[in-house]
Amino acid sequence: MNILIFLCLLCNSLILNAQLFHQKNNTSVEFFWNQTTTEKTIPQNLNIFWFGSHKAIIIPESISHTPEYSIIPWKKSSQEISAPSPLTGKQMGVVQTPGVQPLGYELDGDIKVFRLIAQPIEHTIVDEKYSTFAHLIPNKNEVPHEMHHALRYQKIKCWGYNGSTPGPTIEATEGDRVRIILQNELPEPTSIHWHGIELPNNQDGAAPETQRPVMPGETYTYEFTLYQSGTLMYHSGHNVMRQDHMGLNGTFVIHPKQYENHIDKDFVIMLQQWAIPPGSEYLNLVTMDFNWFTFNGHAAPNIPVLIVNQGERVRLRFSNIIMDSHPIHIHGYIWQEVGTEGGPIPPLAQIKGSTILVPAGSTRDVEFIAWNPGLWRLHCHKLHHIINAHAEVPMGIMEHGSMFTLVHVIPKNKNEPWVHPKQKDENV
Repeated sequence: MNILIFLCLLCNSLILNAQLFHQKNNTSVEFFWNQTTTEKTIPQNLNIFWFGSHKAIIIPESISHTPEYSIIPWKKSSQEISAPSPLTGKQMGVVQTPGVQPLGYELDGDIKVFRLIAQPIEHTIVDEKYSTFAHLIPNKNEVPHEMHHALRYQKIKCWGYNGSTPGPTIEATEGDRVRIILQNELPEPTSIHWHGIELPNNQDGAAPETQRPVMPGETYTYEFTLYQSGTLMYHSGHNVMRQDHMGLNGTFVIHPKQYENHIDKDFVIMLQQWAIPPGSEYLNLVTMDFNWFTFNGHAAPNIPVLIVNQGERVRLRFSNIIMDSHPIHIHGYIWQEVGTEGGPIPPLAQIKGSTILVPAGSTRDVEFIAWNPGLWRLHCHKLHHIINAHAEVPMGIMEHGSMFTLVHVIPKNKNEPWVHPKQKDENV
């Protein structure tokens, strides 16, 4: 229709000179032809097209109002959010996910049954008034300085599983048969994709290709046998752009029947990033300008410290489902890359380093022996990723934020002098 109107306009030899004066509720338009002026007052949502001698057509126009950021329906106004599954918080595995409660299972014969509730949540990323590691830093090391910004507090309205984002880590063992019951309390359909897990097509959770989406208020059951081991993930399989960014993701650890080495401390850290307009609790889902970066849904100084004892073998599992890659660096140690979402890496192929790049959509496992006592930094090495909310003026002394925490290696004997392992070898 618009094309026909445009062609009619081209065919006319008369000239339309319209002066639009935007007022509060209407527009004044002046038409000039044959030295005669006719003035009409019309609403703003109308378009004017010229069709020939003294004839014009006025048709409605939809006005597009583009908001500065997108606010999506977080929850139904009358909705009551269910309490997490009763087995949430039950440590029935060996993996720790700092800042996130574990998820236990119940047995139906030999089948391990897990329950997940996809639901709206209010989640606090950071409250800088409270620090998880400030008490560990010796007072003599503090440098007096003036803060360049007010202490930040950031809560978000997001989506999660069992009351948290990321959702609880699911643990099982190679050869197990698992059943995961999903209850949907979101204001839209959803599903769960089992990222990297080898399973039947109808259990993949890619809606609508492999299943009908789980509608609000519905329950859906996934069931499959685990034929592999490694650090895998789970996340939304429907309306992924929105739902993954809203926080619907978690880690799925499948233990091998036997590890190459005994692991004393086993930690999961999920990498997440968020775009939050200043002063808002709602997420901007249409930008790539992220300003908050988190370990397990928390930003420093509120990320729990990883506490290990000197001499223990430590495994760190990093999982990343969102947009950017993150180079995660540890101080004081050289670790070995021992696994990916593809499973364990053979010893001869393992790479040593102090920084591991965790690409989007992947996991990386590293191990080290905690021989070196003390407080050691663990953080992303993209420098904007260790500042909360991208502080407006990066000057003076910046407080650590976002993807930053500490590994506290407690010494066996505080009075022992520092000795490198190679020194011990030389003395043998």
